[in-house]
Amino acid sequence: MSLRRRIITDIMIWICLLMFMGVSMPSRLPVVVLILPFALLFAGCYGLWGVLQEIRVRYFAGSKPSNRLGITISLSAVLLLILQSLGQLALRDVITVIAIVCIGYLYVARLTVVKRGDG
Repeated sequence: MSLRRRIITDIMIWICLLMFMGVSMPSRLPVVVLILPFALLFAGCYGLWGVLQEIRVRYFAGSKPSNRLGITISLSAVLLLILQSLGQLALRDVITVIAIVCIGYLYVARLTVVKRGDG
């Protein structure tokens, strides 16, 4: 996907998120619909990650990190926001999420290296 198309797609996601949050009242929405802003936020963060990586690869450096890191960072940010919106966010929760993300990321990276080495 070209850089211009990525930027336009990401801007549209952020506009949809802002419009949804500006127009809707959470107290009047069904519980299932309350998941939508978090999904849009994840898509927006991941899209922004993709745009920044494309700019970095195109103009500054040659190598591109894996998409797994972008998914991990975006998902962690959304998870912390969900905990905060439920009133359950504390320092120990942040430390726990960071530890789980780091251990999980290293485990998946190790598993991927082992699979490539076997084949």
